[in-house]
Amino acid sequence: MTEKLTNEQFTETAFIFEKANGNSHSEYEKRIIAESKLTKFKPTELEKIIVDGLNSGIYKNEEERVSGYWSLSKIGNQNLISEFKKWLRAELENENGIAVFQILVALDRLDEPAFNKNRTGRGVDETELNLRDAKEYLNKNSAQQRV
Repeated sequence: MTEKLTNEQFTETAFIFEKANGNSHSEYEKRIIAESKLTKFKPTELEKIIVDGLNSGIYKNEEERVSGYWSLSKIGNQNLISEFKKWLRAELENENGIAVFQILVALDRLDEPAFNKNRTGRGVDETELNLRDAKEYLNKNSAQQRV
């Protein structure tokens, strides 16, 4: 059975990923990490737990999936790009605007040009622009794969 993380655990995981990447934390964040039961896992194990959970469909509501995508965006693993693309396609098909935005941000953090380069701002509330950018990104990438 795949382990299901809570929203609080996704936050803990994000802080653990950031710490593994050498980011400094506030006292509050350090306390969250210190009190977390998740520190018994290596960052790569936590990453696998989240990816497996997202892929198995145990996160039924969008808010949970958004937390998972957000947490994974903190690890900086380029190998996750193909997973993010797959999830982006699924979230786009279901018109889950918040999840689409979070995945676009995650891809952007991995140096993937997911947002249209002519956009001046990026907001979760810019749903139409985010959906458009997601479609353009996926179309561009599928066209490149066919070449």
